[in-house]
Amino acid sequence: MKYRLPYNDSEIELDLPDGVRIEGTTFPPALPDVGAALDFAIESPEGCAPLSELIPEGGRVSILISDITRGSVAGVILPFLLERLEGMGVAGDSIEIMISAGMHRGRGREDLIRHLGVEIVDRYPVLEHDACDSSSMFKVGVTSAGTECYFSERIVDSGLVIGIGQISFHYFAGFGGARKLILPGIASESTILTNHRLSLLDDPSEGLVEGCRPGNLEDNPVHRDMLEGARLLPSPVFMINTVSGKDEDIVFINGGDLEQSHLSATRWFKDRFSFGIERPYSAVIVSAGGSPRDINLLQSHKAIKYASYAVGQGGLLLAAAACPEGIGSDSYDRSFESGRDGVPGRVREKYTLNSQTAMSTFDISGRFSVYLRSGIDDEIVRRFGLFPWEKDYSRFLLAGIDPDDMLVIPNAATFLPVLEVSGG
Repeated sequence: MKYRLPYNDSEIELDLPDGVRIEGTTFPPALPDVGAALDFAIESPEGCAPLSELIPEGGRVSILISDITRGSVAGVILPFLLERLEGMGVAGDSIEIMISAGMHRGRGREDLIRHLGVEIVDRYPVLEHDACDSSSMFKVGVTSAGTECYFSERIVDSGLVIGIGQISFHYFAGFGGARKLILPGIASESTILTNHRLSLLDDPSEGLVEGCRPGNLEDNPVHRDMLEGARLLPSPVFMINTVSGKDEDIVFINGGDLEQSHLSATRWFKDRFSFGIERPYSAVIVSAGGSPRDINLLQSHKAIKYASYAVGQGGLLLAAAACPEGIGSDSYDRSFESGRDGVPGRVREKYTLNSQTAMSTFDISGRFSVYLRSGIDDEIVRRFGLFPWEKDYSRFLLAGIDPDDMLVIPNAATFLPVLEVSGG
């Protein structure tokens, strides 16, 4: 049968045998009225007072949003939120928007307009957080794990902080959204590095801590540290949690307390964006889901990671991820400077920002044969321990594998396979 996988802003066509299992195609329906859903979220929040009761008498209201690699939800929600804030008496010139970029690179005006629309960019200050600018940071405290929390002074000085987060699986923090808008979103480089280092074992070359896996918050040291750090902000924090659907339409909104509203949203998300498997498969064919989820290898790794939970030891994983911006991280790239075999030594020698991504990639490529369809040069793909997936490879790679032993996940950065363990 002919099957099409999302790829950047287009699709690629595959010839697959009849009978393969396809998962990750059913999304919840779009909310019929985003404005009404937002009104309910801010007027009937979980775990805190309504937003209208948190408006400061003076001072700045700071709105934190994710960068463009997380999708376009912020651009949909912001016009409604800004209208509501001004209706609550907040002057337009006291509102400031900050891209919680963490260690992601700045995107510039053109991308900001594409992300938020020209009306918002022209009317309100839109700042991009720079984690490497130590002069813009203020220390708010230290977590129990020893993370010294330096956050953007602009946010620390705000009278109210509102976050617009997007719930998703995250390969070592469990889920995205909420506390991540603060740590790592508006944190310093040193704070981010200390937090992310918690994802790895004492000897980082041995890989990730057991609790640091997608869909898991319990016993997750990175999540726990993020939450504790975010709570050190002196200003009131109100979170708006969203989930986007197939075409970036909004399918869920709630709001409220930093932790309670997030937990509620993650439960809703996990119920709808994970699927059970009774056994691993010999071949799993996936797409990251197209742009922006396959914007670079760093982002596309998440889809590969999630899909890997469905692959049997020694199995085959075919991943379509265009990666028009290449690797997406100098530190991730440098970890593979000497090829796959050099990664553990490199990580043991010095922890860097994406050492956990490097170790995750090292682990996956050692357990499975991973073929990548992308725009990245074949030599670089091989350096990462992966194999180039050329257009005409699919037929002979899948030859001899029973269709019942194949799984296709066209939106693998969004949907998580979960191995169901039968009772004894």
